[in-house]
Amino acid sequence: MRSEQRCLLIGNSRWHWAERIRSGAWSYSHSQPQLSLLACDPPLCAWAAVGPVPDHSMLIPDRCLGLDAIPLRNVPPWLGIDRALAGWGAWIQSDQVGSLMVVDAGTVLSLTRVSGEGGFNGGWLAAGLRLQLQAMAAGTQALTDPGDQMQDPSAGTPFPRKPCEAMRRGVIESLVGLIIRAQELDPSPLWLCGGDAPLLVQPLLSQGLEVNHAPDLVMQSLVKLVSPAPDRSALDRPLNRL
Repeated sequence: MRSEQRCLLIGNSRWHWAERIRSGAWSYSHSQPQLSLLACDPPLCAWAAVGPVPDHSMLIPDRCLGLDAIPLRNVPPWLGIDRALAGWGAWIQSDQVGSLMVVDAGTVLSLTRVSGEGGFNGGWLAAGLRLQLQAMAAGTQALTDPGDQMQDPSAGTPFPRKPCEAMRRGVIESLVGLIIRAQELDPSPLWLCGGDAPLLVQPLLSQGLEVNHAPDLVMQSLVKLVSPAPDRSALDRPLNRL
């Protein structure tokens, strides 16, 4: 079905899309950076970027969202707009009650704390899964990048014998450990989004944490900002409270 509206977030390694069809529902997808996708109809109604922005006529400056467009309070000028969108979106979906913690497992794993008043309250940054694997491969002679074939971290032996499996398992456990430590320091409700989030959900649940898995949180928040006020279809995708 033909798309009626399109939004784009240019990430560090992938592009993230929201498309509204005639029924009014929004769908979300992800792609590799590809200029030909920008030329498709309809033109972008809004876009934002944390990664490199290509020179293209469809990326109209007046339709670019900046940090000042995000209603999250106390936002420092250096904060990535994806973190601001995720933090504000989680706070809105939480009915604006109490503080929370948002983990976006993307190229960089970002942990963003949001105060009960809806303000940025600090956080952590760590190299994400792919960056850690690439760094190990680039910094050693014996290790090679295992690529994108990511297995279920709960499958197989806890201590793999093969180097690629050991690399994957080690990185996932390190990211899970970081989140667990953050929850020990601040046990606010945990929200999880980002491309690598599915690899972290089960290990976190096995540690007894309650996880609000919202795969499209960032794009839902962007759409919420550019949609008419009465329209809540941007938040139609279910939240997985696990």
